[in-house]
Amino acid sequence: MARVLKRESAKRDLIAQWVWYAENASIEIADRFLLATENSLEALAERPGIGVACGFRSTGLETLRRFPVGEGFEKILLFYLPLSDGVDLVRILHGHRDLKTLFEEGLF
Repeated sequence: MARVLKRESAKRDLIAQWVWYAENASIEIADRFLLATENSLEALAERPGIGVACGFRSTGLETLRRFPVGEGFEKILLFYLPLSDGVDLVRILHGHRDLKTLFEEGLF
């Protein structure tokens, strides 16, 4: 079975996004977001190459890929590094943020 590693930064992002949905939408939508995220991570772990390469040149980010959560949460992106047996989840961020600056400043 493929594995999903979650960095502390990704865990914090996941909690923050759940709280945002819970406060601004509903607990049901927040829970649906968690389920959609887990479903997307399972798909990525099985086929890490399906995400889009980010193209960052910073050390450690050369192989970083992104993939939308899906199931109605496509604006939320999963940023991960492919592993031989799964994925290493680095961040979970809204796609409208200044992503290049965040990653190049080392916020991963």
